Amino acid sequence: MAQVIGHLREDKATRGEKVVLKRLKEFLPHDFRVYVECPLQDRRNRLQRFPDFIVVCNFGVVVLEVKDWYQIEEITPYQARIRRRDGQVMNKKNPVLVARDYAIVLQEELEKMPARFGERCKVNVPWGYAAVFPNLPPSIIAQLRETWGEPYVLGLKDLEPNLITKRLRHTLPKTNQMLRSHELECIRAVIFPINRIHRTESGRPDAVLDEEQEKIVAEPPAVVPEERKPTVAVRQAVLETLGPSRPQTEEIPPAEQELAQNTSIRLVRGVAGSGKTVVLTRRAQYLAAQYPEWRICVATYNKELAKSLRADLRGFPAIKRVTHFHNLCAALLKGYIDWKTPSDPEGWIRAHIEQWPIVRELGVDFITAEIKWIKEVGIADRGTYLSAERKGRGRGLRASQRERIYDLLEAYQQWLYEQKAFDWADVPHLVLQGMDEGKISTGIYDAILIDEAQDFAPVWIEVIKRLLKPEGGLLFLADDPSQSIYRYYSWREKGVPVVGRTRWLRIPYRNTREIYEAAYEVIRHDEVLKRQLAREGESVVVEPDLTNQYLRHGPRPQLRRFSSASEEFAFIRAEIEYLLQHGWSPERIIVLHRRRAGVNKLRYHLRGLGVSVGTFHSRKGLEYDVVFLSQMQETFANSEDMTEENLSQERRLVYMTMTRARERLYLNYEGRWPEHLKGVLKYVEEVLT
Repeated sequence: MAQVIGHLREDKATRGEKVVLKRLKEFLPHDFRVYVECPLQDRRNRLQRFPDFIVVCNFGVVVLEVKDWYQIEEITPYQARIRRRDGQVMNKKNPVLVARDYAIVLQEELEKMPARFGERCKVNVPWGYAAVFPNLPPSIIAQLRETWGEPYVLGLKDLEPNLITKRLRHTLPKTNQMLRSHELECIRAVIFPINRIHRTESGRPDAVLDEEQEKIVAEPPAVVPEERKPTVAVRQAVLETLGPSRPQTEEIPPAEQELAQNTSIRLVRGVAGSGKTVVLTRRAQYLAAQYPEWRICVATYNKELAKSLRADLRGFPAIKRVTHFHNLCAALLKGYIDWKTPSDPEGWIRAHIEQWPIVRELGVDFITAEIKWIKEVGIADRGTYLSAERKGRGRGLRASQRERIYDLLEAYQQWLYEQKAFDWADVPHLVLQGMDEGKISTGIYDAILIDEAQDFAPVWIEVIKRLLKPEGGLLFLADDPSQSIYRYYSWREKGVPVVGRTRWLRIPYRNTREIYEAAYEVIRHDEVLKRQLAREGESVVVEPDLTNQYLRHGPRPQLRRFSSASEEFAFIRAEIEYLLQHGWSPERIIVLHRRRAGVNKLRYHLRGLGVSVGTFHSRKGLEYDVVFLSQMQETFANSEDMTEENLSQERRLVYMTMTRARERLYLNYEGRWPEHLKGVLKYVEEVLT
């Protein structure tokens, strides 16, 4: 069975096009790819051409033009007079010549491959063309072949399993030379331009989406489950191997059933640097081009990532909004409430610490996070909180502790009410309240795409679902559980059925192999992560593919120990100055620190260099050629007091931060290297200072 890239729109495709595509898909071998209505730029005539199908295989490319003709009155070498079913007679250009014109445009584009992708793509690509007439009888097909050329006219019988490959090959010039994998990769990018990844760095050839990424970008909107959901027994067996867990039921909530039936859902999971964001942006572009009448929204958690996505998605009228989640909520609330900067619960808790002994007992950070969690999962009353499972919260609580926490929460909420204020965790609830009252519109988007979706809380996803059209909406999610550095909720907890709708990207293209191996060691044996994936129906943690031929190589991460912060900061400044003198762009260099106080000191010491400085959290989803991680001893601080879940979250934060680096990674520390990062040492180059 061939791979089909793209799809026919049900409201526009002819019956003949559907029949031909079905046969191409079912009867061509698995290493053939069929591209559907891909745009070709006819630069000579300043037109965009849309051939019905382009078939790509290792012996060349074939352009096919399909005609639903039922009766032909007369033919000449250049045209045909046809009679339509309604009796109307029309003159039409010879479709073989139409296919040939398309093929010539394609061939001219293929000749430019070396300039775009480097000398590795310098090759003469065999090309052919044909017209397909699925409704005409064999006798008429024979007459057409006499006038228009035997190889270039195909009927329905030519698309039978025993003939189809032979007939397509007959349209091509004879050659014994087969196209190689990297040449086919470049051909894919020419035929389907969304595959092409433009390099911003001068002198580097463009890259190309891999075949798995390409399939995800161009799949039809309706995504149905591809596999049966694991049985309770199978899922429970997996969980038992990873640790104790509460038994799960097989019942699916009615709201989740309705979403599954009426919404196209796709979850793309991938290791860091595997191209999830690229796939998401290309998917948004593809949908905007295929469905210009749609309203599309792209959302994420991170402000900087939203800014980057906005730049990539300019110029597509169907993409109405590219934003981070809280900005989306603020826009929705305009006119419903008087917007003001949300309050900070931590500040209120610190100010009232003497009144609430539970804060001293459990800590400000824990109480703040617990209040946020209560709101994010939608717990609305004391009884629900007292009986809630609190899965993944990092520590157990006695009933008396929960009572006191809820007392504090009620006092805090009363203060907010008196101040006519709200905090960030209240914002999505205010949106839902406005929707329930009919004052905020629902069902306004045909498609919503979410990047870094692992960071979205259940109540956020509820807002997203309400914004999506209830019938025929498309929800596209890109996530990486190993980068869930803020919170972790399973997709079941979020009310989205993803089993059977999930694709994994396993190749970490962003990093060199040396950088990724060091980073992956941080989370390789994380049991909390394994348990979380098992609860979602993932029987195993999908390992990255580090054997792929397209992985780049480079220097190992450099590990340096310093005697003081001033010594380290001086080194970072000198090293950046050296890099800038040797052609590295300041926009491609970043210095990251675990603590905000450290960031402020670094900004002072590195002023005037033009490089970015930020916290580990601040650059999630972004990438840089050179990354400095400063004062790594600040990671896993007070680890002896950390729960297993807290340690897992810190591991994921370090892993995520290390994988921001494309080419060079510097790991700096003072005193002792963190015990929880000892596994990294076998993958680094230790440099004496």
